Amino acid sequence: MSAFIVQDETINKIISCLETDREAAHWRNQLKTAGYDLDTPDRCKKLGWDMFALNIRSVNQRYPDRSASDLGGLNYKYQYKAANRYQVLKSLQCWLYQSCEGDCNASDLYKLFEEISHSMALNIIADMPEYELAKWG
Repeated sequence: MSAFIVQDETINKIISCLETDREAAHWRNQLKTAGYDLDTPDRCKKLGWDMFALNIRSVNQRYPDRSASDLGGLNYKYQYKAANRYQVLKSLQCWLYQSCEGDCNASDLYKLFEEISHSMALNIIADMPEYELAKWG
């Protein structure tokens, strides 16, 4: 498995969806309980920095003999980035994959986003006509 530092856009799509999507209210409450209130851009930036830091920590654990700056840079900037829910789920799964090395997948932030990813995927599937047509039982 290889690991890399994701682009700012990847993290920003996730946060922007959580910040504005009306279906994301439950996830916003979970984040708020974890100390991430997404009511202002500064608070979104804080979550972005923590996600970025976890990704860097993961890459450093995967490649301890190389510096993170050699693997993608150490600068993160939050900027609202709208995306459809399919792209957001894919971006979230990418971030999770790139942030799971060493002990990173045991962190509270990682576990919370893993729950959000699963919930988001189930919501997408539940909205599909094929799911609606499937028999219960």
